[in-house]
Amino acid sequence: MFGAYIGMIMVLIAFASESRGLVSSRSLTYLLLMFLGESLLTLRAYVTEEWPFAVLGGIWALFAAYSILKPPK
Repeated sequence: MFGAYIGMIMVLIAFASESRGLVSSRSLTYLLLMFLGESLLTLRAYVTEEWPFAVLGGIWALFAAYSILKPPK
């Protein structure tokens, strides 16, 4: 459960930083925070069988991972 709190904080830091113009949504910092944070939240949702949240978090983490591995041209 502690991991879920870490994940939540990571996602909130990424979102707040992007909203305030401190980082770009395409920056590695933002994408790593989103990937790691959503991965932790997805794991928690999976363990507690909260399937809608597991699917949402998993998809969000996959998009972040894709963006990290395949940067824009």
